[in-house]
Amino acid sequence: MDLDSKLEKVIKKQVEYKSSNLGLNLLISRLQRKYSANQSPDELGKCLDEIKTFINKYASILGKDIEELKRL
Repeated sequence: MDLDSKLEKVIKKQVEYKSSNLGLNLLISRLQRKYSANQSPDELGKCLDEIKTFINKYASILGKDIEELKRL
C-alpha cells in the first residue's frame, strides 16, 4: 500500500499533516507522542496498524484526507 510509507513519515514527524477532521488530527498527535516515547520498530508497527484501522473504518468521510496523504 502506497499510503503506508506516507503514514510512517507522519508518525515519525518527518512530514507534517493537518486534517480538517479533528478525530484524525487527535489520532496523529497521540501516535506521534506514543512513537517518540518508544521508537522501536514494534511500536511503529502498532501505530501504523492503529491509524490504518481508523482510516479504513472511516474511509467514507476521510476520502479527501487519504488523497492528500498519498500526495505527501
